[in-house]
Amino acid sequence: MEITRKNYEGIPMQKGTHPQAVRVGNFLFLSGALARDTDAEFGDIGQQTEAIFQRIKHIVEKEGGTLDNVVKITNFVMDNSPAATEATQAVRVRFFGDNLPASTRVRVAALAEPHLLIEIDAIAVLDD
Repeated sequence: MEITRKNYEGIPMQKGTHPQAVRVGNFLFLSGALARDTDAEFGDIGQQTEAIFQRIKHIVEKEGGTLDNVVKITNFVMDNSPAATEATQAVRVRFFGDNLPASTRVRVAALAEPHLLIEIDAIAVLDD
């Protein structure tokens, strides 16, 4: 089975040595994304979540899919308060509508930089 590691035009590279996504057959594994190098980088958790979902959408569409193909996301958050949870969930519903992927939310001690509040990775299953 072929394994393809990719980075995508139109999305700034994250710091680190990993690809933005790895495709194995119909599976697309997206590396954790931050709002770094976006207008939302210093915004609140809702704004950062929106910027991250825009990145995820861009990558999945470049691979011929839509957000409906996203089956799993993992949210790594600095703030697990009810207000922060509500803000991120509202953005997720706006992007995915009724086709919500399975989701895990994990509070972490730190992300790459102190102003970054959320990191999200994703798995998509693409059509043949």
